[in-house]
Amino acid sequence: MNCAMRVLCLAAAVWALQIPLTAASYALQDPPPTPDPLPVVEEPPQPEDADITVTEEVAEAAAETVEAEDPNAVDPNSPYLAIYGADIHTVTDGVIRRGVVLCKNDRILKVGTKVRIPKGARRIDAQGMQIYPGLVGVDSSGIVHGGGISIRDDFDPFALNVDLGLAGGLTLVQSGDGIAKLTRGTLDGVLAGQTGWVSLGYSSNSPSGRRKLREDLRIVRDHLRDLRGWENDKALGEKVAEAPAAKGINPQYLALLQGNAVARFNANSLKDLLAICDFLEEYPMQSIIFGGQEAWACAGRLGRVGAQMVITPRAKGWADQTLNAPSGWTIENAKILWEHGVPFSILPEQRWISTGGLAGRDMLTLPMEAAFAIRGGLPQEAALRAVTLDAAKILGLEDRVGSIEAGKDADLIICDGDLFHYRTFVQWSVVNGKVVYDKQTAPYFAHIRPRQANSLEEVLEEIERALDVEEVTDERIEESVAPAIDEPEASAGTQ
Repeated sequence: MNCAMRVLCLAAAVWALQIPLTAASYALQDPPPTPDPLPVVEEPPQPEDADITVTEEVAEAAAETVEAEDPNAVDPNSPYLAIYGADIHTVTDGVIRRGVVLCKNDRILKVGTKVRIPKGARRIDAQGMQIYPGLVGVDSSGIVHGGGISIRDDFDPFALNVDLGLAGGLTLVQSGDGIAKLTRGTLDGVLAGQTGWVSLGYSSNSPSGRRKLREDLRIVRDHLRDLRGWENDKALGEKVAEAPAAKGINPQYLALLQGNAVARFNANSLKDLLAICDFLEEYPMQSIIFGGQEAWACAGRLGRVGAQMVITPRAKGWADQTLNAPSGWTIENAKILWEHGVPFSILPEQRWISTGGLAGRDMLTLPMEAAFAIRGGLPQEAALRAVTLDAAKILGLEDRVGSIEAGKDADLIICDGDLFHYRTFVQWSVVNGKVVYDKQTAPYFAHIRPRQANSLEEVLEEIERALDVEEVTDERIEESVAPAIDEPEASAGTQ
């Protein structure tokens, strides 16, 4: 047998011996443990349809528990409206960052950063937005109809111009001698008051009219002097005759000199404006001057006679080169008036609402007119006052509207950016504590940069954030006595 055959035989023998050795090694190991049998759970007998009944009861109980524990549950009939998360431009007390405006019924209840929101309150999440007082439109036309108290009878709460006015930020407008709120959908609270203005013509084009007006006012002034003398004599116990009769005296002129009415003038040229200043120095009275194109050239005198102005920053008029005096239009008109302490409101060139463009010259884009005054150097805070608080003062309603303060009417607008930026839209308008305009549901601008709906994760995060804020607030309240929910705060910026 050769060498190769030996090797093959040896390999076969080794392979044959491996089988019993492997079997023996497995036999030496312990067998795997047997698993314990699963416990048998006996279910109690249940009546028919028991599983359905239990499921319905559990679901109802769970729903009631969730509703009871949800701090953000909203009652649509709640008298409270809370707007939170936005920067609040109060006008009178600066800007409150990420604050809360709490309204009750038709009034502002509290303003600040530490304001408790009552359970069930209607809410507007205005995170990242800006809250302003509602804009005031002086001397508007076509938005509301009628004059005086007849506005209430002629007001159409579903009119297109009312909705567009709210979309532009207007919440209160003056038309004729009537002042109306844009209470869309209702007639409640639409009439805000009357102007009581007395229109006086005092133009250089009518010398006879100016002479007649001064003569009539001189008679009234003499009558008031005699009346004061009679009252003084009576107070001293002297024998006096009957009080001087007001026979033949114009009652409107009497109200003007007694301070019970406001004179309205129209003047643009420097010549007419200076003539009105002379007139007001001789016959002091409350006054409003519409126009004022060249008011910048006599701003000092206008400030000294206490005149109020209604101006249009974009109303251009070129200088007269034949005059040896300042004349013409300047974009700095509003700034110069502000520097001399002359209160003014801003009015677009068109006093009505037009759909001719987003940056038009009408009441739909009132903030754009004010933006041109800012371009001319007027501080932005003064421009905001011109379309809110100062406009309300001209109408005699500064105690009700024009700023965000506790106790004032709940007329607000929530914008997605700076009010005077051309890309900014009004997202919500609130009049008398009610949301009367929502851009998301309006048919005019809803398609332009619509608000994004929050995802589920964002909603849950917001709920957790609200719960954390409520816990912190509760801790602070436990440390000190909490004010009653209807008690106004002492200061809007310190709440």
